[in-house]
Amino acid sequence: MLKIYGNRQSGNCNKVEYTAILVGVSYDYQVLDFQKDLKTQWYLNINPVGKMPAIDDDGFILFESGAICKYICDKKSSSLYPKELKQRALVDQWIDFSINHVGVSISKVAFNRIFAPMFGMPVDENSLKEGLQWLERYLPIVDTQLGKSIFLAGNELSLADITLLSVLEYSDKAKVELSSYKSLTAWRNKLLLMDFYKKVHSA
Repeated sequence: MLKIYGNRQSGNCNKVEYTAILVGVSYDYQVLDFQKDLKTQWYLNINPVGKMPAIDDDGFILFESGAICKYICDKKSSSLYPKELKQRALVDQWIDFSINHVGVSISKVAFNRIFAPMFGMPVDENSLKEGLQWLERYLPIVDTQLGKSIFLAGNELSLADITLLSVLEYSDKAKVELSSYKSLTAWRNKLLLMDFYKKVHSA
């Protein structure tokens, strides 16, 4: 059985679990402690970077959440990550956009508004300002796209949606205001009501 190493406080870990649920893969979820487990030798043998998530699929070890999600989709031949060349390219485009633009921006805001105060670290006001400015640039692009189609890469739920949803995991706690982005907000609210999301967040 597929074993997922993760923690449900992590958006990247949740992305993997969302994907496993949606494609119908049976899995065993091993919850890791951020402080105690990640630098232990047994876990470094699984992921030498000492980060989550990672999987063990009957001896096949894989880390990096994006690679894991694509592997799980292909394992089940799921339309969540389509086979058709151009449609897959569009899904990959929005996956990359979500991670490299929206995700990096939110990470700057979340670090300075959530994690730095939590761990007694100094807040980098310039980084915080930059993150907010980048979000003002990138979120309208996502909002416009979601005004054109039901989901991010077309009219079917895809790994692009799951990626963006996981990227936005910290938006509420980080006080990132999304309400002005009407299409994005409607899309997100729809996904938050779906069974895969509720199952992870009720675990």
